[in-house]
Amino acid sequence: MKDYKRILAACDLSEYTDVVLDAAVGLAASTGAELFLVNVINQRDLDSMGTALEKIAQDYDNFPVSIAQYRVDLEAERLQSLQDVFKKSGGLGSKCNFVIKVGVPFQQILETIAEHQIDLVVMGTKGRTNLSGVLLGSTAEKLFRRCPVPLLSVRIGEQKGR
Repeated sequence: MKDYKRILAACDLSEYTDVVLDAAVGLAASTGAELFLVNVINQRDLDSMGTALEKIAQDYDNFPVSIAQYRVDLEAERLQSLQDVFKKSGGLGSKCNFVIKVGVPFQQILETIAEHQIDLVVMGTKGRTNLSGVLLGSTAEKLFRRCPVPLLSVRIGEQKGR
């Protein structure tokens, strides 16, 4: 078996994150690997919020929220959420790095794999979803096709017989 030194867990902070994180933390603990928890803020969502904020700001003088401040606040919120789910997972014995990226999720995960020389990716088959995910393909599917390292797919949902 390959010696995994760096494991990336793709965490979208959906209801399925705990299952993915349990698998990743368990693997990291058993192999002594360094763990990277990665969350990607979808650029499409930021663009939509920017458009909405611009429209609102037109109706109010000195509107207190800008897209730049919204992004800073969202990154801080996501970082805190990653730290909270990691703590809840019991992974405190593992060395963990928290990474927040902005962009197209599968592309940002691929960049993180290259940047940090990741040996294994752990992700769920389900997560946050929308119509474009159904039409264009999910982040998981795109990573299954393009991931340059082994990818462990954590099956999400009810497991029969357990």
